Amino acid sequence: MGKEMTTKTKPTQAQRVRRASRARREQQKEGLRRAILDASGALFLEHGYEGFSMRRVAERIGYSATTIYRYYENKDDLLFDVVREGFVEFARELREAAEGARSPLKRLEALGRAYVNFGLDNPVYYQMMFMQRADLVFEIKREKTEPMVASFDTLQQAVRAAMDAGAIRRGDVETLSQVVWALVHGITALALADPRRFTPEVVEKSTRQAMRMMMDGLRQQ
Repeated sequence: MGKEMTTKTKPTQAQRVRRASRARREQQKEGLRRAILDASGALFLEHGYEGFSMRRVAERIGYSATTIYRYYENKDDLLFDVVREGFVEFARELREAAEGARSPLKRLEALGRAYVNFGLDNPVYYQMMFMQRADLVFEIKREKTEPMVASFDTLQQAVRAAMDAGAIRRGDVETLSQVVWALVHGITALALADPRRFTPEVVEKSTRQAMRMMMDGLRQQ
């Protein structure tokens, strides 16, 4: 049998135009989705859950409410997407902080700093995730909360690794992780609530001192 010959044909001009058109539509679609999410976060903080509406979002970005409903079923669906996106970025930053540390204790310190920095750099996300009744959204889609779980898992893994290495005394991993979480959340929440008093310099100093005190308390006696 003769060898079957195959040739790779170049796309025609019509095909190139169609591909470019699809790419442009996808880019526009993603741009609109980004505008919807940004506006939603700001409006949620301005008006709260009860005052938030798809109509307000549409007015903010200059589109009809019908356009918003093409992307999201209702306001819970939309708000969940905002919060979920925040947790995806939050989990990524925590993971990078953990991977960049060389020792178990340095890893915990790095996670604490990364937590506070995320909150200060992303105040809308942070307040929706941890301070503005995000549970109203979580209750609706429990099956899609992987990024939320992943962020806390990173902290628990760091606590467990520090225990296994003998760097801190043994205890209940989940409880100790929640204590670390509460510590850095307190600093972050105060900084967001009172930025005049909690300047970046004060936050940095407070975070460093708090992490040092926590590590002293967790070390093996």
